[in-house]
Amino acid sequence: MKDTRIVINEKDVLRKRYSLRTTGREGRSIETTIPPEVIEREARRVGLSVLEYLNLFVAEWSYNDFRGLHLDFVRKE
Repeated sequence: MKDTRIVINEKDVLRKRYSLRTTGREGRSIETTIPPEVIEREARRVGLSVLEYLNLFVAEWSYNDFRGLHLDFVRKE
């Protein structure tokens, strides 16, 4: 089985802090902001404009018993 671990070099990480907001039925969903430069970078990587990228991709969160979340972007099905 392929090793799919993500290793983060903490000294190279850019950090920004954003508020958490409740939304949805009975406030059971939580929203936050994705820094715009992240979406701009991802759109450039696949040769799309930001608007094209937002129409073709969705956010995919990975989580389990490790600390935090891992966010990736995948093409809509």
